[in-house]
Amino acid sequence: MTHGRYWRGVYWLGLLVALSLLQGCARQEEEPVSSYKIGVVAPFSDEYASLGERVRNGILLAAEAWNGQGGILGDPIELVLRDSHCTFAGGRQAAQDAIDEGVLFIIGAVCASASEGVAQVASSEGVLQISPASVNANLTLDGQGNPRPLVFRVPVIDPDQGTVAALYALEQMGAKKAAMLYSEQGAYGWGLAGAFRAAFVAGGGEIVASRAYDQNADSFFDGLAIVRDAAPDVLYMPGYHSVVNTLVPQARQFGLMQPILGSDGWDAPQLDLAAVEGSVFTSHFYPYEANPLVEAWNDLYQGRYMSQPDALATLSYDAANLLFSAIAEAGIGEPLIVAGMLERMSFEGVSGAWTYSETHNPQKSIIMLRVQNGQVVWQGRYAAPLVEATSEAAVP
Repeated sequence: MTHGRYWRGVYWLGLLVALSLLQGCARQEEEPVSSYKIGVVAPFSDEYASLGERVRNGILLAAEAWNGQGGILGDPIELVLRDSHCTFAGGRQAAQDAIDEGVLFIIGAVCASASEGVAQVASSEGVLQISPASVNANLTLDGQGNPRPLVFRVPVIDPDQGTVAALYALEQMGAKKAAMLYSEQGAYGWGLAGAFRAAFVAGGGEIVASRAYDQNADSFFDGLAIVRDAAPDVLYMPGYHSVVNTLVPQARQFGLMQPILGSDGWDAPQLDLAAVEGSVFTSHFYPYEANPLVEAWNDLYQGRYMSQPDALATLSYDAANLLFSAIAEAGIGEPLIVAGMLERMSFEGVSGAWTYSETHNPQKSIIMLRVQNGQVVWQGRYAAPLVEATSEAAVP
């Protein structure tokens, strides 16, 4: 049996069942004698609570669809939600609390530090973790750079994003010279910039300027003079929308009118589309992609929550369906056996189709989006060459 074709069928059935439940077609079920407890670790309070809400929304829809079909191997799914507070300590505590309640599988976390906290506890306790959001390449690796046997993720990693952005600049934009502006705080900015540099130079391009900035600053003009004087063909600005909304207009005011490439951190409702007009950025999901799975997912999500799903809700939905499918195919809820199934199976979700690399990173295409006439429009899917993570990323 071809797993990818089989799980596409599971997806369709799950979506149809979930839609019918929303229309009032629920059936009476017998009282369960046991259940599959699935931990959901995400920020459910304070400033990041909206992230946790979207994680919960996606996973809940997947769980309801599977329970509508009889659960996993005849047992219902029970979600155990725990707040990570978006911190390392919070992730550790949330994971331990869920495990103490009998959880053997955890979907989470969102923030990089919390996900690492979950990974450490889950690995020591023999519990399987799938992160729906963490893109830091080191999450699935231990301190020696070896794959953590029980840690997986759904989104593409930073090195893949940076590589695809570089290839897009070379092949689609015809760029020969590039400049990079990235945050000096944390691994996100310099990890993406390092991957972009490696791929761009390997493709025959030249990095003519590279500047790190303080993402908490109000003004970025100090670093723009060097970039402008280097006269690049394209600017690579991986970062978060909150910074980009200020950085890009300042770059334009300073005379940097070259095409700009961004990263998945741009993909947010708060992105100032007028400010970044003409820019292109990498992403994990596009709600208007011409794909029946995406169309059905939009209908399902909007039917329940009266809003359009974003990338985080979609990746969480995919993470849940991936986990449930792997347990069902393994035939037993034993984390190591399910991990082995994940390593072998191919899966088609709303965010794309993928298999796993040796370091438990999904090998799937990356979406490129362009801001055009005040709207975010589709550019296409681009496959990343196999970029295996290492325990350390090169600083550009």
